[in-house]
Amino acid sequence: MTRKEFRERYRMSGNLTRKRVLKYLPFLLMTNLSNLLLISVDGIVVGNFCGSNALSSVNIFYPITIAIGVISTIISTGIATSLSVCMGENDQDGIARLKHAAKLLMILSSVFIAVFQIPIVYFLINSYHLSEEMHNLTWAYATGVMISMPFGIISTIGVYELQIVGKMKPLMVLSIIEGVINLVMDLLLVGAFRIGIAGAGYGTAIANVIRATLTVIILYKQTEIFDCRGKKSTFKDILNIITTGIPEASFSAVIALTNYLMTKIILMGFGETGGSILGVCSFTLNLSLVFINGLQGSMRPLAGLLSGSNDWVGLRLLLQQCCLIAMSVLFVYTVLVFLFPGVFFHLHGIKEMSGEGAMSLKLFSTCFIFRGVNALDRLYFISRGKKKFSSLLTTFGGLTLPLFALLLIHTAGNEFLWLSYLFTEALICIVYSIRYFRLRKEDKTEDEKYVDHLYMTVEPHEAIEASRSIRQYAKDRGLSDRIAYRISLCLEEMVSYAVASQKSDKINIQIVIRFREDGAVFMMIDDGECISLDADQEKQALITDNYKMMAALAKTVKYQYILDMNYTIFTF
Repeated sequence: MTRKEFRERYRMSGNLTRKRVLKYLPFLLMTNLSNLLLISVDGIVVGNFCGSNALSSVNIFYPITIAIGVISTIISTGIATSLSVCMGENDQDGIARLKHAAKLLMILSSVFIAVFQIPIVYFLINSYHLSEEMHNLTWAYATGVMISMPFGIISTIGVYELQIVGKMKPLMVLSIIEGVINLVMDLLLVGAFRIGIAGAGYGTAIANVIRATLTVIILYKQTEIFDCRGKKSTFKDILNIITTGIPEASFSAVIALTNYLMTKIILMGFGETGGSILGVCSFTLNLSLVFINGLQGSMRPLAGLLSGSNDWVGLRLLLQQCCLIAMSVLFVYTVLVFLFPGVFFHLHGIKEMSGEGAMSLKLFSTCFIFRGVNALDRLYFISRGKKKFSSLLTTFGGLTLPLFALLLIHTAGNEFLWLSYLFTEALICIVYSIRYFRLRKEDKTEDEKYVDHLYMTVEPHEAIEASRSIRQYAKDRGLSDRIAYRISLCLEEMVSYAVASQKSDKINIQIVIRFREDGAVFMMIDDGECISLDADQEKQALITDNYKMMAALAKTVKYQYILDMNYTIFTF
């Protein structure tokens, strides 16, 4: 069998990663939908009960919320990505130290935000130069939201920690509870008790306090995220978390800055009523982010696992699968927004939609597809360790947004400034694509360091034939017969165990084999039942009928049951 014939027959299909993404996605969609309810319900409630000025004030304050949330983004995404990669590397000591660092940073960052936010909010609200009425409305709403901020960072960190340990159901329940409480509190305080826009802020605070408390309880009771096994974090561990989170945080920081500048430009073009158009556009964007963030969250733990094992082929395949899903769904959503803009205005209590308001929303919706693809690309490059590149591109691309907006508002008219979102996201997407193909060439060069390498998807019924094919392939390529034979035996045994334990051959198996001059590495991921661990669960030794045989065949065997999958690494 030639190399081409072998690789065509056993080419990595990505069935395993696709199945995992689609399994996680519904839980994260429900979670993000609940988060949308938390974010957007304030605008919807005050728009219907308090009028368009109150709606404008909520959206005028929104960029400030994002600016303060940059700290939580640094810590939470840094923790999630660092832990995922460490799990992929099977570094138990590193995982324990990162857990300790995560616990420490959760406390320190919430205290820091409680103090740090006060001067930021004061300065930014005053910088808008609002009318007295709008200034008072914005401060009335800000008070409650500021109370919620320190608790919000605890919840945000908890979200990412629950994701990486695969606790999607508790995550969904927490988000639903928070969203429902916020809605009920808003309706009571704003609608029933007539507190006004301040009631929406206090409703958010109450919901955040309850969510943060429940999050800590669930993390303590249902996970081992607080179990550091006596290990203490080092400054290097803390620095690693922070630097890993900077690319995603730079994205949030740029969004905060550009949203602030765009709010000022929109107020310049439309007056203070422009805040209501901004509110409707933001709501449609947040609806798209329900899906985008859900898909990114489903991709994140798998990306960490694959990058931790340097499986760049599997990681690229995962990115391609997720991008295809994103483009398909977001295209349909964009068409719906373009055809029915009035629905979104009516939802916010705006019964008479202006012509420029409808055109603004239609033009704004054209950026959704590029936004989704860029979010997935950003996670891909972060997982590849290209943090600086991702940060610089995000910063540069984001800062072009107000420049495009100013150019369009002066050359084409007020409503055309919304096309600036499309231009910016398209620019970022083009640069990501160029870097992606360059990185792919670098991967080919890196693979040349090995004598040979195979990336395979093997169906259970193909295990014996695949085993024979690997031996024949090694013989044809002049590779070690002894090592190829040992890999084949381990492959057959692992597949046999997976089928027997699940009592089904509906198992997805993804394999990477890297041959060296004097050895090989064999990695296998499958979604069979968890392979039993020893009683104290410390050594994580495989207990199969022929475990001793496999341990004797290989120099080392490392095993984890992670993300509901068996992940095993043999070195020969």
